[in-house]
This record gives sequence, C-alpha cells and structure tokens, in this order.
Amino acid sequence: MVIPRVPWRFGPQIVPPLSGPGASRVACGLVNGRRVALVLEEHRFRIWSMDDHQQLGDPITIPDLGTKWGIAYGMMGESPVAVVVGGGLWAWDLLERRQLSHASTRLGLWDVACTQLNGELVAVTGGYAHDVQVWNVAAGTRLGGPMRGHTSVIRSVACGTMRGRPIAVTAGEDRTVRVWDLGRREQIGQPLRGHDAEVDAVACGVLDGRPIAVSGGRDRTVRIWNLDNPGRPAATLVGHGGRVGAVALAKVSGQLVAVSAGEDVRVWDLRRQLQLGPPLFDGRDIRIVSSLACGTHGGGTLVLAVSSGERVRVWDLDVHRDLGFDRPDRYASELPTSWTDPATGDVYDLTRELVDAEGGTWELVDYDGTEPIVCEHPLDPRATFGIADAHAEYDFGNVVKPKGDLCSRPSHRLEDEDDWLDGDDDL
Repeated sequence: MVIPRVPWRFGPQIVPPLSGPGASRVACGLVNGRRVALVLEEHRFRIWSMDDHQQLGDPITIPDLGTKWGIAYGMMGESPVAVVVGGGLWAWDLLERRQLSHASTRLGLWDVACTQLNGELVAVTGGYAHDVQVWNVAAGTRLGGPMRGHTSVIRSVACGTMRGRPIAVTAGEDRTVRVWDLGRREQIGQPLRGHDAEVDAVACGVLDGRPIAVSGGRDRTVRIWNLDNPGRPAATLVGHGGRVGAVALAKVSGQLVAVSAGEDVRVWDLRRQLQLGPPLFDGRDIRIVSSLACGTHGGGTLVLAVSSGERVRVWDLDVHRDLGFDRPDRYASELPTSWTDPATGDVYDLTRELVDAEGGTWELVDYDGTEPIVCEHPLDPRATFGIADAHAEYDFGNVVKPKGDLCSRPSHRLEDEDDWLDGDDDL
C-alpha cells in the first residue's frame, strides 16, 4: 500500500490521521508481528496497524463509564498486553482481545508505564493521590505499598533501567522530576528541580551509555537530565511557544533524539542539544498535543501525536531529517480543480475564487492527497485549514454545491473540535 504524505509545510506527515473523536493517548507496540498503535479514547481503545494504516478489528470497549487517562504497552510472556488507567487499572490481552485483570482505585490514575520486574510484567502508575504504585498486571494487584515523595498530581510516568536495575521516572505538578528504584521501592537521590512551572511529561533512555531523562513542562521548556549526576539539568531546550505537554525518545538512523510537543512537534538532537529541522505542525487542527509515541515502520522511525482530543497525526522522522530546513512551499505538483467531500458529498469547484460569507478572500495553497488546503489572505502558513473545516466555519457558498442540491450544512465542525514502543527500556 502506498501511503500518501501531506505537504512539506506540515512536515512529512502520513495521512489520513488515525482514530476519530475522543482520542486522548497513544502507545506503540507489536501484535502478531505487526507494528501497531494503541489509541485510547474515552471509554475504549483502538488498535491500528502501522504497516497499512488500517484499524485492526473493532474497538475494545472498557466496561466502566469513567474517563480513561493513560495507556501503555507491555509483553507478558509471548502475549502483547495493553494497560489502561483512569478510575482504576485494566489489562487486556491483545492477541485474544480479552480482559486480563481490573482493579479499582480511590483516586484517579493519570499515567502508566510498563516494565519487567523479577521476570514479571508490572505497571507503574501515578495520578491524583500523589504517590507511585507498582502493579502486577496479570493479577491486577498492587506490589507493596505506595512510593511517596511528590506533593501534587503526578502527570507522567516512564520506565527504564539504570545500572542494570529497573527504574521509574515521574513528573508532576509540584515542578519536580523524581527517579525510583522499583526493586528496592525507594526514591533514588533528591528530586530533580529546574522547571519553573508544572511538569507534564517525562521520558527516559540511554545516551552515550549514560541514563538520561527528558522532561517537558508548562514553562515552555524541554530539559535533559543526566541521571548519573542529577543535581541540575544537563541542558534546557527552548523553542516552544507554549506549554510542553508530551515528550518521547526515539532513534533516527541510530541517533537518539527527543520529540516534544505542545502546539507543534519539535525534534531535538540530544548529543548536540539542538533542534533538528523545523517544527512539525498542522495548522488545520492542532491545538495542544496531549500524547506522543514513537515507533518504527519499514526500517524508519515514526512519531505519533494526539492533537485536539480527536486525531492522531503521524510523521516520518527519517524524511524530516533528510528535509533539513529547506522545504518547498507546496507539496502537490498539481492542484485539483474540484473536490468532493467524502463525509457530506459536497462538491467544491476550485476553479472559482474562494470568497467567504464576509467577503474575505482565500487561496488554495496545497493538496495533501486527502483534502485541499486553504489559507486566508494575507497568506500565513501557520494558519491553514482543510477546505471542509474552513467552509463550515466561514462559508464558501459560492464554490460549494451540496449533495442533492440541499442547503449547505450548518457551521459546526470547528466548534465541535474546540469543545513502536513508547516505553524506553530498549532505547
């Protein structure tokens, strides 16, 4: 299957996006030898094949009405497992598509990561109780008591190794990053301080043989921590214009990079502490990225980003690296003269001037293989729209012929929008 890619102005994005309304978190893994993305929605999750960009089977419904906030992937023997948290913890066998365990909690769990401890799959969680819990995934039971230290909500959990021992790294609204020895069930050293606001995201891995953590926060910064010498961050990376809500680590051609996201997605060379290429963004609908995961496809590296609580965008990091900063203004070699919206049947005559209901003029700037991309004058590549959303909000009645000659649909789409292993053990 040839997967179309969107204009370079949005980076080497693979289209169409994964999932539908309600996506909140994403994780990557393997199921039956296929690279997959696990996309969490409010009460269910979907499994997507990254080999052909298709959903595998029906969504898996989680039998509880409470909102779910975190999802992680792990291996229990030969079986791939998904662990979901919210007002409890649920584990699912992804091969047999059956629930393995469930446990309730008094206060909600916000994030989860999986790792191996003494030969067993465990889940490490954090949330509103301010403590770190370790769970036996098969049984859905806690292993020992809570590990305490955070003084506010724990927003992010990552698992890795340090000197051969399994560890967890957590980040919270108390502006700290903390490292935990899972075997000894104790905090390692002092809290990592440096962020000037709440810390929403953390990932951990190994750089040049040294264990590191990368965190992102509401102070708009990404910080790198040398866990062998954790007194102060080894580097502070700046560039995001707003809060950093998600971070992940990946390898691109053998080089460890950090990916961070807020209103856009940025890629960082951790060794040189420099941004690689321009930001990845999609002015059509990215508001704030709430979750990132990195996986592989065809020998290359993908980054998946959940944006606007709705879609999962996918970018090819190897192509992003090769592009550098010199990108063409337009991807499509030829712009379409007409387009039919597959969702509504509306037909757009793109040979006519685009004028909205208030007399504003627009220009067709690109075509991504899925939908024409438009921009309002004066042209601003950071404020582009898919033509269907632009029509719903601004009304291009002069170029749109509704299916069956019906009245144009109501303007509601933008209002609705507003209202492979992502663990780092083997980096």
